[in-house]
Amino acid sequence: MIRVRCQQNVSIDAKGRLALPAPIRRALADQGEGALVVTYSPQGAVWAWTPEHYEAKVEGPLMEQDPFAPEVLDFAHSMMSTANDVDIDGQGRLRIPPLLRELAGLEKECVVHVLLGHIEIWDRKTWDERFQDSVHRTRARRGGMPRRES
Repeated sequence: MIRVRCQQNVSIDAKGRLALPAPIRRALADQGEGALVVTYSPQGAVWAWTPEHYEAKVEGPLMEQDPFAPEVLDFAHSMMSTANDVDIDGQGRLRIPPLLRELAGLEKECVVHVLLGHIEIWDRKTWDERFQDSVHRTRARRGGMPRRES
């Protein structure tokens, strides 16, 4: 799990590499992490997890589900089938695989932030729209934290 609060605009190069923001690099180095699991998020971003967090929060719980249930298969196909183990290079860059770049529309300008223990990588324009939509929905619900489901 990545425990840092940070959001930065970054550029992705033609090879699909982006420099992780310094606070994220420091947090990962402090944990001894040199690789991440990157996957497509059905919301339209690329998510990056430490391998341990991905296994605990995504793979593990899903493996306890009925592997033939349509909703389990849909989730596995839409998110888990795109998962890749990716090394962080010596310059603190992450190479996003071509399929994930295509699915998330990552071309040049990106937004990188940490949310709920994982990294999210968004196309800048897509993030701006997502953020505004989220703000409007939150205001419509009169703000406040979502209630925990029982």
